[in-house]
Amino acid sequence: MEEPIKENPQVVTVNQEKCRKSIPLALVLLDNVPTLIMFILGALIISMLTPVYGTFYVIYSAFSIIWFWAKICPYCSHHDTMSCPCGYGVISAKLFKRKTGKDFKKVFKTNIIVLFPCWLIPVAAGTYLLIDNFTFSLLLYVILFCVTGFLIIPLISKMVGCKNCEIKEDCP
Repeated sequence: MEEPIKENPQVVTVNQEKCRKSIPLALVLLDNVPTLIMFILGALIISMLTPVYGTFYVIYSAFSIIWFWAKICPYCSHHDTMSCPCGYGVISAKLFKRKTGKDFKKVFKTNIIVLFPCWLIPVAAGTYLLIDNFTFSLLLYVILFCVTGFLIIPLISKMVGCKNCEIKEDCP
């Protein structure tokens, strides 16, 4: 029989003590609105193949965020605090219990892959559609998607969300 993983409550307590600062709603929105825009643009691009694929993309995007809340957030020190830069810590805590016993960096790196299709599939679909049946509106959607997903979202994370985070040295 496998022995249960022994948690180190001191690590969780120390990290939670660091997470006392409450993030303003405006910053939480700044972190989430571009992601929502990216998902909408991705759905528009993929829907140009067929509306059914666009619908599947929306469902998968929602699933990937819920997966993040379930599999990553419960190991984060921001879980169940108002200090999570994207607001997920509060939402996750309402749905999923805190988990301990695993290294947050390892859990993050193992599970973040579920979000990759949200970025890659619209680019692949957009590239295919631009080659197959070029339109300026499609080109605009693909450019806006790429600027939002590969420039704006990472910049906001780096310059706003992660910049003043109390536990950034513990985060991947």
